[in-house]
Amino acid sequence: MRNVFGGPGLSPGQFSYPRALTVSPVDGCVYIVDKTARIQRFSADGNYEHQWRMPEYKNGKPTSLAVDGQNRIWVADTHYARVMAFDRDGQELFRFGRAGEGPGEFIFPCAVAIDAKGYVYVGEYGGNDRISIFTPDGKYVRSFADRESGDAWVERPVGMAFDADGQLWVTDSCHHRICCFRDDGTLKDSFGRAGSGNGEFNYPYGLAIEKTGTILIADRGNNRIVRMDRSGRFVSSWGTAGRAVGQMAQPWGVACALRGNIYCLDSWNNRVQVIHW
Repeated sequence: MRNVFGGPGLSPGQFSYPRALTVSPVDGCVYIVDKTARIQRFSADGNYEHQWRMPEYKNGKPTSLAVDGQNRIWVADTHYARVMAFDRDGQELFRFGRAGEGPGEFIFPCAVAIDAKGYVYVGEYGGNDRISIFTPDGKYVRSFADRESGDAWVERPVGMAFDADGQLWVTDSCHHRICCFRDDGTLKDSFGRAGSGNGEFNYPYGLAIEKTGTILIADRGNNRIVRMDRSGRFVSSWGTAGRAVGQMAQPWGVACALRGNIYCLDSWNNRVQVIHW
């Protein structure tokens, strides 16, 4: 597996400010969306395979992707107040959501994650700042972590992932912390604060969970990938600010490969770096 793939540009395999990536649990393919509204598919080794463009993109581009166990690609179509699902070749399967502040409506959906039962979790910002749950066919169930939730309120929950116990881990970006929610939507734990030291964050965005249960965080403002255990203890970090290999510029995402490697979405450098701890 190559250490870096991608690069600046508009050709296949290149990026213009990529802002989300995800890995298929079925075949290990990597999906990345950038500010041209292209979703590109790469092999697990970083080789370009296919791409398609979102049906609308004048208002803005998506900021989150997820792949479920049926190899469907879910997209938080941020500036169109909806979630869309595609097959691996970009054929639209269905969509749900509309603009608004009521149940099942969105302002700016910025994160999407799928639980073990196929339920769709959508994080928002821009006024709603909450997480909503939908059935696999897009019917609204309930919301949690909103402004009325006290300490459980999340502001711009950009990254979301489920652990092996079914708990939802969330990057509470504007509060510079990581939250863990039980399956009933109550806050189990949180850790982190604003800063650049160990266990501190500067607008954490992407989040992934290793098979060992270790939490990976794309600490965007600190230009690094951070590893934390589930009790909130700092384990290690990777990356410094810069353009060289091993350095990063505003990483928006992180994902675990099926073979144990880690994909780091080095957004301002228009590339993906692959590391193995």
